Amino acid sequence: MIERWHVPSRTYRRYDHEQLVEERPFTPAEDAWAAQTAAEDTRRTNVRALLERARTDLAVNQMFLDAFAAGTATTEAAVAQVAELTRQAQGFIRLTVGADLLEQPDTPTPTDDGG
Repeated sequence: MIERWHVPSRTYRRYDHEQLVEERPFTPAEDAWAAQTAAEDTRRTNVRALLERARTDLAVNQMFLDAFAAGTATTEAAVAQVAELTRQAQGFIRLTVGADLLEQPDTPTPTDDGG
């Protein structure tokens, strides 16, 4: 016997010797399980994205610090860096606080969308 839960259609199917013997919509408990699984998948995806972005941000921040130490950082670069650090802080807060904040997609800041 093989059981399959098709989450996108919320359909349960049971097969016996490769023959479909039962097909029905999810029960309320199965539907809750599917919703919870989807939320957990979203959180895991957002954590991975935030961690990857943090690695990139560290490299960008180091380049700014190197330019600052060398005396080549411009005022415009410093202003842009403040906006970038604010965006990074939001990601860090979401990552460390977690829970419902990780269910939210990353929202662009004015510097992300050119505004």
